[in-house]
Formats: sequence, C-alpha cells, structure tokens
Amino acid sequence: MYLLVDEKGRKYMVKGTADVHTNYGVIKADELSRKKFGDTIETQMGRKFFIIKPGIPDFMEKARRGPQAISLKDCAMIAGWTGIHSNSRVLEAGVGSGILSMFLANIIAPEKLISYEIREDFAKIAKENFERYGINNIEIKMKNIYEGIDEKELDLIVLDLPEPWKVAGHAKKSLSVDGFLVSYSPSIEQSKKFCDELNGFMHETIECLVRNWDMKVVRPYSRMLAHTGFITFARWIGEGL
Repeated sequence: MYLLVDEKGRKYMVKGTADVHTNYGVIKADELSRKKFGDTIETQMGRKFFIIKPGIPDFMEKARRGPQAISLKDCAMIAGWTGIHSNSRVLEAGVGSGILSMFLANIIAPEKLISYEIREDFAKIAKENFERYGINNIEIKMKNIYEGIDEKELDLIVLDLPEPWKVAGHAKKSLSVDGFLVSYSPSIEQSKKFCDELNGFMHETIECLVRNWDMKVVRPYSRMLAHTGFITFARWIGEGL
C-alpha cells in the first residue's frame, strides 16, 4: 500500500497493482513498484508525487464511510485518557465503519480488539476496511451489548451507542479493577443519563475542540473542527464509591 501526495497536498491511497490516474496524469504501476518510501515519482506530464508509507491516520481518512465516524481528535482523546497500550484488553460496541476500531487495534496489537455490532450492513463495511488495509487483530461479534458482555478483565470498553446507560451494569462485571468505560455521545442529554448510572465509577465528561492555525499569516483559520460529540470517561473503582 502506498500513499501518494501531489504538489497541492492531495492524497491518493493505492495498492500499486494498477496504474493510478490523477489530475496530473498517470502513474505507472510497474514504475511505482521499483520505488521505495521516501522517493518521488513523476507522471507522463512531468508532475511530481511523493511516495509515503501510510499509517493508521491515513487509513482512517481514506476508509469507506457508512454511519457517522468518530473523528481522529476524539479517538486520540480516548487513547490518551485511558492509557491503553500494546496488549491492553479492549472491547468496543457500535463498530460502525470501523474507523475507531482501526485506531484502537493499532495501539493494542498484538492483542485482539473485540467489536460488538448488531447491524450486518455496518459490519460488512467495517470488515471491508479492515481487509483493505491489512488489519487482522479485530474480531466482530454480531451481538447486542445491551444484553450482556461475554469478555472479562477488560481494560477498556468503548461505547458509540444511542443508549450507553444500558451498559453500565454489564461493564461492572467485565472490567478489571481501575478499567475504563468510555461513552461517545452526540448530545449532552445522553451523556447526563449515562453519568446517572455510573455508581462505583469515577467519571468526567469532556468536549474536544480543535482549531488549526494558518502560519503564513499567523492567525487561526475561520473554520474549525468544533463539536463532534461528548466523551465520558468512567473509571471502575468498586461499589463502595
């Protein structure tokens, strides 16, 4: 898999098994196969492309979308706040297009990420994304998490669901002591109802906003990646809290 970047910063994710047709001409597959990451390649029109090894953020950006996906900024907050690492035991519910799944699986590898999903169409999109980018440490289970959780001693459970409060009781039985239950919700009403069920958890809710700056004129861009959702981080302490 190659990430080609043109003179204007536009990105093309390609396997390199077929010629690539761009606004600036054609990149031949046989010529690309002789290149290595860090090289440049030119089209027949003499336009230059940079050849980069793609990473998880690139896969997330180029993945096929189905339902609304969690943004990279929110994925990063979930990973940073909970401190997951290689071999952490993580379960998510509401796989959607698999965007968050790819991010989490990359961090906890070689441990397997368990993903619960109830919609076959969403699971199909997610599986196609995983296969396209060679991510093989994700297991999708067609299961409703509202009905219970099979796994035990989990370090993190992540929810992207309309009624996350229905999972709090199950999570207490499946999390390790000091494990995290995280809910991503588009509305504050959902977050409040979730928090009301968090007996035995330390918890707080945040909203992550990102504003980029134009360093040519040294001022923020007029548009920013503002509200995408509220994230509640709940750490399991025990019923005595």
